[in-house]
Order: sequence, then C-alpha cells, then structure tokens
Amino acid sequence: MNTFAQGLMDSLLQGVPLIAPQILLTVIATLMLWPGDLLFAKGEKHKWAPVAFAALLVAGVFIYLGKPGEGFNGMYRVDGLTKGFQALVILSALATVALSQRVLNSLREQTVEYYALILFATAGMLFLCGATDLVSVYFSMELMALCSYILVGYFRSQKRGVEAGMKYYLLGAFSSAIFIYGVSLLFTATGGLVTNLNELGQKLPLVPQANSLLVFGGVLFILVGMCFKVSAAPFHQWSPDVYEGAPTPITAFMATAAKAAALAAFLRVFGTAFHGLMDQWRLPLEFVAAMSMILGNVAAIRQQSMKRMLAYSGIAHVGYMLMGVLAADTATGVQAVWLYALVYLFMNMGAFAIVIHIQKGGVGERIDDLRGLGKKRPALAFAMLIFMFSMAGIPPLAGFFTKFYLFNIAVQNGLIGLVTIAVLTSAVSAFYYLWVIRQMYFHEGGAEVEAPGMAVSTIVFVGGAVTLIATAFGPKLLELASRIGWL
Repeated sequence: MNTFAQGLMDSLLQGVPLIAPQILLTVIATLMLWPGDLLFAKGEKHKWAPVAFAALLVAGVFIYLGKPGEGFNGMYRVDGLTKGFQALVILSALATVALSQRVLNSLREQTVEYYALILFATAGMLFLCGATDLVSVYFSMELMALCSYILVGYFRSQKRGVEAGMKYYLLGAFSSAIFIYGVSLLFTATGGLVTNLNELGQKLPLVPQANSLLVFGGVLFILVGMCFKVSAAPFHQWSPDVYEGAPTPITAFMATAAKAAALAAFLRVFGTAFHGLMDQWRLPLEFVAAMSMILGNVAAIRQQSMKRMLAYSGIAHVGYMLMGVLAADTATGVQAVWLYALVYLFMNMGAFAIVIHIQKGGVGERIDDLRGLGKKRPALAFAMLIFMFSMAGIPPLAGFFTKFYLFNIAVQNGLIGLVTIAVLTSAVSAFYYLWVIRQMYFHEGGAEVEAPGMAVSTIVFVGGAVTLIATAFGPKLLELASRIGWL
C-alpha cells in the first residue's frame, strides 16, 4: 500500500469512533431492508418497531459515551454543540418510532422500509450536527432530506401525502442547488482551496476586494439554502402543505429532529465560517427572523387544521431561535438555541402525540375535533393546555423562560427592533394557542376519544413533566444548560 493510501486508511480508522452512532444506525437499517425483511411475515412487520427503537437507544448511549474529537481531515467534529443537538435528534426519533405503530396499524401500512428510512434519516441528522466542512454539511443534509421526501409521501394511497412529498422533493432539490452554488462561489473566492469551516473563518475576511462579490454571493446563497432547511420565511412555502400531508409521526419528526439538526448546522456555519463576515449577513438574517415571526404567527390564526397551525407556529419559533444565531457571543447563542429547541421538542412531541391519538377515520386533525376533550379525557386536555400555554410563552411556564433568554441575548446585541417584533408576535400567538384551549374546555361535541395507549400516554406524560420541571427551574435553565457538559 502506497503512502497516500496508507494515510487515507489511517485517517478513516481514526475517525470511525466519532461516527459510531451513525454507523450503527446505517448498518441496522441496511440489514433491516435485506435480508431482515424476510424475517417477519407481512402481518408481522410491526415487530420492526422495537428493533428500530433499540437501535436508537444504543446510538443514544454511544453519543453519551462518545469522546470529543475531530476526524476525516477536519470534516466532522464531536464537541458540545454536536452532542447536545444529537441528543435532541435521538429523543425525537425514539418518540417518532413509538408513535408510528398506532398510525401504521390503523392504516395497515406496516413495512420495514418505514423504520429503515427513519434510521437512515436520523443518521443523516447526526452527521449534520457534527459536520465542520461545507461539503460534509451538504451531504448530511441530502441524506436527511432524501429519506424525508419518501417518508412524507409514504402513504401512497393518500393523494394529499403524495402531493406533499412531490412538492417537498422539488423545492428541496431547488434549495440544495442554491446551497451548493453558494459553496462553489466561496470555493472560487478562496482560490479553490477551502471548504472547511474553521479555515473559511480565517480566510474569508482576508479575501481580496476583487473577490468580495463572490464572497457576498456565496454567503447569501448558503443563507437561503439553510433557511429552507429550517423552514424560515420567506422560504417556508413547503412547510404547511408538507406537514399536513405527511403521516403525523413524520410531521412531528420533521418539526423537531430535522429542525434541531438544521439549526445545529446553521449555528456552526454562521458562528464559525461566517462569524467574521457578520456585517454581510446580519441584516438579511434579521429580515428572515422578523418575517418568520410575523408571517408564522399571523398565518397560524386562520388555520383550521391542527397540523397546519403547528407548522406555521413552527415557522415563528424558528424566527425566535434565529436571534441566537445573531448573537455576537456564539457560545451563549448556542446554549440559548439548544435550550429552546429542547423545550420545544417536548412541547411539540406531546401535542402531536395527542393529535395522533385522536386521529381516526380522518377525524382528529382539525382544531374543532378537540371539542369537549376537557370532559372526555381530562388528562390529555390538561397536557395540551400545558403545551399550548408554554408555546405561547405565558409565564411562568418553561416556554416563557426560553423566549426570555433569546430576547435578552438579542437586546444585548442591539436588536431592539427585532425584540419588539418578537414580543408583539408572541402576544399574537396567544390567540391561536388559546383557541385550542377554548375548543377543549368551552365547547361541546367532537368524536368520542378512547383511552390512550402506552406509547401516547408515555410521550404525553414525559412532555408535560419535562415542561413543568423546566418551569420550576426557569430562572436557572440557561445556567444549567451551560453546566451539563455538552454546551
């Protein structure tokens, strides 16, 4: 073996422990497709859910035990940001697998491919959390996105899902092309030598004036491509239709895991590679954050579908989290965004779990379908009340404190106008969140709701418990987040 090949092999072997969770998920998913698909008969495909769940648990253990380090010639790194956001991805994937069984059983759509695609998508998200090169960021996003396209249109018999999958695919391909074009511009501006985020952070501020337009264009194109991935306005057009058309567990998966992974990449790219160019992208990102908060909250008011309402509210929440990206102190911004994403994950997963439980024969997706839930299932209604109040940022719930930390960071960075918009739109959001509560407690009717199963009960209970426990520690949440050893 020649010197180059030996060096390449040594580099790969040294980097393998860093990506052990991704390797595990990829291998398990591949074996599930073949020859694993032959192990269970057609009516027993639901047995793959525990296998996927176990694989995700083991991957979570690997993430927890993993040591910090860098590998693959600087294209991937395990650090506090990586492990923190990877934990969110694993938690979301576990909840998605648990919630999927009820939906797939009711529609007789249990297949091994569904669970394998979730594992592949999760592996892509884990890669994205630790990607430290524009090339590795791109390939990680594509692995995540390609699996998501298929999962969105998984129910081939439902025209709405197929249409959503096709729309997501076309717009996703378009945004990926924009992102890679931005990468090519930066690659050209630096002399065709650099795509590593750390090296870009050092070289981009020193690029000759003649190439300044290439740098500005590259940064702007990458910003647009990544705004699509986090569903930030005005690049959000795919989100409401895709959220509504996708299987509800996949909607929850995309709203939490995919968003957390994309935000991790956002923080790393703009906090490392483009930190020295903040003057070039600060104003466009402020505009995106403001548009997301305004459009997301205003559009959510008119929605009759619970999934579309949560989609638009998710756009607004992204607007709040982008204020953490705008922080001059990257570490503080990362901690605040991670904390917000953590609380948002439990609130959102809990709310989607209730929607999944109520869904039956096409009923359950509309907000009106929650009528009378306070009398029929008081525990579920109380949990939904907690989630809605917390998402609205009503004190003293955890959602209020996470918003407060982001608003405070924005004030410290002189973003007074953006904070004003954030406060006003948070007040607007209370209208549609309280509308859900009104349907549950002040209106009669709606379909009968059976007692929730173990998966729904567990996720709703954990989501509500975490929200309430976080509320108790509200004033010290950011301090606790900085001490857990990840951030």
